[in-house]
Parts: sequence; structure tokens; C-alpha cells
Amino acid sequence: MFRVAAFMAAVAATFLSQSVAARPVVAIIDSGIARTPELIPVLIAEYDVAADDMPRAAFRPRYSHGTQIATILHREAKGAVDIVSMRIDDPAGCPAGRNPPCQPATLPIVRAIRTAIALKVSAINISLALKEDPAIERAIGEAAQAGVAVIMAAGNDGFDHPGNKRMALAGNPRTVLVGALDSAGSPWRWTNKPEAGASLPYEYVWRLGVEVPSTNADGTPVKITGTSAAAPFETARRATRPAAAPVQTAAIRTELAAAGAP
Repeated sequence: MFRVAAFMAAVAATFLSQSVAARPVVAIIDSGIARTPELIPVLIAEYDVAADDMPRAAFRPRYSHGTQIATILHREAKGAVDIVSMRIDDPAGCPAGRNPPCQPATLPIVRAIRTAIALKVSAINISLALKEDPAIERAIGEAAQAGVAVIMAAGNDGFDHPGNKRMALAGNPRTVLVGALDSAGSPWRWTNKPEAGASLPYEYVWRLGVEVPSTNADGTPVKITGTSAAAPFETARRATRPAAAPVQTAAIRTELAAAGAP
């Protein structure tokens, strides 16, 4: 059984003693998220779904990718969204020449999606390339049936079609693919584009994804490029719009406290 990583018991008790209003909660499936000063107020939990044998310390990611994505989302949402980190990066690390997060197995991704569904989050952000897999497609379909929006990066292969089309179809109409634009509003050269045609059997949107300001896990400023940087812009919009159902953040914190602090 994978380990649930939460705040220290004293911190959790402090949160639970306060009156916490219903706020949108987004699950970010990525390489883990650091508790930078900017994210401390909104980063409420981390679930490590990829390290069964050797549990890893919460909020201490090996890579900065998840922190970068969370920071973009937080800024775009103007602090109005709470975040749950679903850490899926392989404990063995990335192979040479690969960019994090890296996860060759299907099960951690499926676990992350289903854990997010169980928490009744408002939206799931997936800013990483996923291979087409029936188990992942089923999990995304389950999210859609539960009313959870799933926002996915369209991929950085330069294709004239998205690499995760079957996943988008599985979650239609609550799944959206996001392509990357540059600052002039033109498609980035390596973004996967939607197929040409008057209508598509899935939703595809364009958001800024080139030289996007963010923060590394150590708190240093950085600019990142790719459809992964574009996805959290759309996630923030979906999570904060009036139609999005708010989540009782207090209920999530109660569950985490009951699970036990690390």
C-alpha cells in the first residue's frame, strides 16, 4: 500500500482547529512539489504513489518539474486554489537523456488519478507525457464520470495530432488537451497540434507555454517552456470558474491527519 505523506501532526492539528471554507482543490500529478514560501499556504498534502518499498519524505522532490507547474497554477489562480501533490516520479530517477518526471509504469498513474477522484478534487492537472494505456484511459474515464475535470499537456513532439488523444476521448467532455503558444500568440514549434478539421471529438485549447516564469524546488526563479507549462493555465481557469464545484479542504486535511503524520 502506498504511503500517504501529509503535514506534521502539529501543523495538521492547527489547520483542523481553524474554520476552512470550501475552496477548489487541484491534484497535480507530477514529480512532487516543494513547500516553497509561495506554495506553503496552498499545498495541503502529498501522496507518494510510486515508492511502495522506500517511502520518500513529503514535499522534498528530486526534481523541480512539479514545483514549477504548481507555481504557475497558483499564480494564475491568484491563490484561490488549494493543491494536492500526487508524486509519481520513479524512485530510480530518469534515464540518461530523459526529462523529469519519468515513470515507465502504468500503476502509479492510475493510483494517482483514482486517489484524486476519491478526494473529490475539482480538477486534475497532468503536465507530463503519458503513453497510451487502457488502464490510464479507464481511470480518466472514471474521473469524468465523477465530475472531475482532467487537464493534460498535449505533448512536445511537434506532431499534427496529440499523443494522448485516446485519453482525451476517454474523459470527454470533462477532459481537455492544452497546446503551447509563444508570447506573440503563435503555436510553439514543438507543440502537438489538434488534427485539422471543423470539429474534433475532444476539446483542445491553446495557452501560453513558452518562457513562462516559475520557481524551482529550491525557490530560485526559472522560466520553462512546453505544453506542460501551458496546462496549469487552463487548470487554474477551470478550477476557479463558477461551474467548478468547491471542495471541503477541511475534510481532506481531516483524512490526512487521521492517516497519521510522517
